[in-house]
Amino acid sequence: MPAGSLSTKNNARKPNTRQVRRTGAQLFIDKLTELSGDDQRLVSNRALRSALNWDEHRYARIKAQLVAEASVIVGRGKGGSVALAGGRDAQALKVFVSYSHADEKIKDAVLRHLKPLERMGLITEWHDRKLLAGDSWGDEISRNLDTADIVLLLVSIDFINSRYCYDVELDRALERHANGACRVVPIILRGCLWQHTPFSKLQALPRDGKPVVSWPDHDEALASVADGLRAYAQEILASC
Repeated sequence: MPAGSLSTKNNARKPNTRQVRRTGAQLFIDKLTELSGDDQRLVSNRALRSALNWDEHRYARIKAQLVAEASVIVGRGKGGSVALAGGRDAQALKVFVSYSHADEKIKDAVLRHLKPLERMGLITEWHDRKLLAGDSWGDEISRNLDTADIVLLLVSIDFINSRYCYDVELDRALERHANGACRVVPIILRGCLWQHTPFSKLQALPRDGKPVVSWPDHDEALASVADGLRAYAQEILASC
């Protein structure tokens, strides 16, 4: 027998007992897939955490990682729930954007920064540029405002001076906010006397209510807006 053949033969007979260790994220996704079924329905956080036999800290950490990666989305329901991204039971929050057309360019920049939240399944947004030919614009605006979960006020002096934004959309938004039907979030675009408005007591974005245009880096300001809105959306969904 040639030298080394016995060693080679013996090695070939040994089974490969080395197992690839699955990450927490893989375990989470696998168990969620199992529990959600073919229709990828929502699964309560309590049921999934119990099935994984994880403590609250580990579950929250892995869940946050997967939400940030847009692999899973959060849904409504007592105690919160989760679903695989693209599942049919996902219920993203409806966001109504109230703004002056004088701030069209900044509005578009805000919406670009909110796109990751849409991909995460947290929100869907609506603004008046989504009106179609033939729509009754007043009725459509009212319908979308009255069904919104979050109303974003894109605040500037032009917003405050707009009779429609200030006297119609703002009044209705604050009425619904007071009734607990939605959350109103001011986003300060440009410096103005917003501290003397009916929404001055609401928590504003970006951080500390500093106007977007006054930040050295506008993208950093809008990232702060998007992250603040992400936190609001996840809080609302978890408490529904």
